[in-house]
Amino acid sequence: MVNEERLSHMIKIARFDTYDDKTCKPMAQYARRDYVSLQMLKSFITGSLVYALIFGMWCLYYMQSLMEELNNINLQESAMTLGISYAVWIVVYEAVTYIIYQLRYTRGRRKIKSYYASLKKVNQMYEREEKLKIPEEKAWDS
Repeated sequence: MVNEERLSHMIKIARFDTYDDKTCKPMAQYARRDYVSLQMLKSFITGSLVYALIFGMWCLYYMQSLMEELNNINLQESAMTLGISYAVWIVVYEAVTYIIYQLRYTRGRRKIKSYYASLKKVNQMYEREEKLKIPEEKAWDS
């Protein structure tokens, strides 16, 4: 006979293994601080590349006017503006990354706890069944 409660827990376990296992695996391997720091490092690199790409596209778009004003551009002011805009971009990008990955870590840990609780319940159900089966077998052996 099918145990409904065990089946329900096994479906939760299978659903986790199918959909959430790969995304939640780092949450089980790393502490929150390490996980978020790793993601922020990745974000810093990608944020810098995105900023360089956006700046390159902006230069291409305004190439005509840049070439006309090339001799009149104040390089120190332009470098300062570029540096400040890069710093603001990175700070905002990293802040958003921090918030997003803190939330992902929290949700992932919750899913992992639920997964382990389901595993524990299924294991307890199997152990209880084994204990109930052993006396029956002994009664028939004697």
